[in-house]
Amino acid sequence: MRSLFLVGVVLASGCGRTDLVPPAPVVVPPPPNRCGDGVIAEGEACDDGNTTDTDACRAMCTRASCGDGVTWTGVEQCDDGAMGSMTCSTSCGPISCGDGVTQAPEQCDDANTREDDACLNSCLPATCGDGRVRQGLEACDDANQQDDDECIQCRLARCGDGFVQRGVEQCDDGNQDEGDACRSACVPARCGDGVLHRGVEACDDANVDDEDACVSCALARCGDGKVRRGVEACDDGNETNGDACIACVPARCGDGFVHAGVEPCDDGNTVDDDFCTNACTPPVCGDGRRAGGEACDLGAMNGDTPAFRITQPSGTRIGTDAIVRPRTVQQFYDYRSASSHTGLEAVGESRIYLFADANTGRLSLVLTHGIDFDGTGLSQAQSEVEMDITGLPAGTGVDVTDDTPSEFFLGPNGTASGRWSFVRNSDGGALGPLPFPGRWRITVTPRFQVGITTWGFVKDDGTRIALNRTEPITIEALDTATLCRTDCTAPRCGDRRFDAGEVCDDGNTVDGDGCSRDCRRLR
Repeated sequence: MRSLFLVGVVLASGCGRTDLVPPAPVVVPPPPNRCGDGVIAEGEACDDGNTTDTDACRAMCTRASCGDGVTWTGVEQCDDGAMGSMTCSTSCGPISCGDGVTQAPEQCDDANTREDDACLNSCLPATCGDGRVRQGLEACDDANQQDDDECIQCRLARCGDGFVQRGVEQCDDGNQDEGDACRSACVPARCGDGVLHRGVEACDDANVDDEDACVSCALARCGDGKVRRGVEACDDGNETNGDACIACVPARCGDGFVHAGVEPCDDGNTVDDDFCTNACTPPVCGDGRRAGGEACDLGAMNGDTPAFRITQPSGTRIGTDAIVRPRTVQQFYDYRSASSHTGLEAVGESRIYLFADANTGRLSLVLTHGIDFDGTGLSQAQSEVEMDITGLPAGTGVDVTDDTPSEFFLGPNGTASGRWSFVRNSDGGALGPLPFPGRWRITVTPRFQVGITTWGFVKDDGTRIALNRTEPITIEALDTATLCRTDCTAPRCGDRRFDAGEVCDDGNTVDGDGCSRDCRRLR
């Protein structure tokens, strides 16, 4: 314990003075404490007045204890801290693994040197993966965690343990089920192994025969592309009914399926006069057998007989009707300014056509050459045309003559002639009446001298058909239709097709609409 000292200083200026006051005492603090000064101060557990760290009072003025990491001389044999070490226990005494005493950090100590029991020579418990085979518990221990080598979790690898052994097994699903993806022999299930892979294979007959009941582990069926022996005659692997194999039976005429490229038709019956013959061919118009949608078929006797037929020696052949207008031929010809104005004229061309007055049914043959400059502004070159007409029916006359009667006139015995010379206008004329309907044959022989370069016939629909200008044409009127047309339809009034014997056909059999109900009169 430290003491405080009071120091009094008395100053006297003379002996016996009583008027002097003594000064206040002065307090002097003790020197500060420190560890090692031998005095235990606040915060110190001890203070032995030295800095030695291995005695009972540590150099930091803390009491020495086992586990503080400093060996207490004369008391401790060692001190490796609170956890101890492999050589120093937590009670600060030396450790010897194998002494039979388990001291931290030992986890066991069985006082022997065996490596195949529960405690290893390192005084650690034996565990799977420590590289030592524990007797009676482990079959192997390869000191790794691999599940694909020979030792798995300290058991010898085997087929069925659920681990695929590298280089030995292809699969291992841990069971003996032969019907799953991994066989009990640890090989993958496959088609042809003779075992039915559940949910995958429909069958497995352990062979590669594609002609039996099991094909590639699927039940053989029609359409699988494999011909099943004794069951199928063919199998092309598709469901197409138009090829050579239908429902695994060879295609044949009469099976009801059209064999593409072989049969034009196949109606699956034996009726020979319907739309498909028993030879699987459609009816042919002209073969002399009425079948399918044919109204008739007379074979070589089939024919198309129009009201009028136009022919030339070189092969021109035109079936036509007359151009029908509700006016006279003179009104239609419309002669003025020394020219025709039918609307069908053309520069440098001669045209010929039949015209019928819709009001009277009177039929005329009209011829025009060139075109009128005054009406069109088109200039026709100097032209000369000659025509001789023979075979005119009795009673035929000149309906229209262009310019003078000397240009176009009748001759003896049903003949007529035209001698036309013109420039910058048209020329021509008309002959009539011609029997309609009737049966006659007129021949027109042309001679185009100059100016006219082409010749054409105008049909009833206004279509112009080119004619050979060096040959005559024959215009033939026919009054009797054939019994069967070339398309195997039967001619009849009201079918909107103009046949011989008809003067019109408007598609009905009603009077008063311009064509009589019997198609023989215009009204």
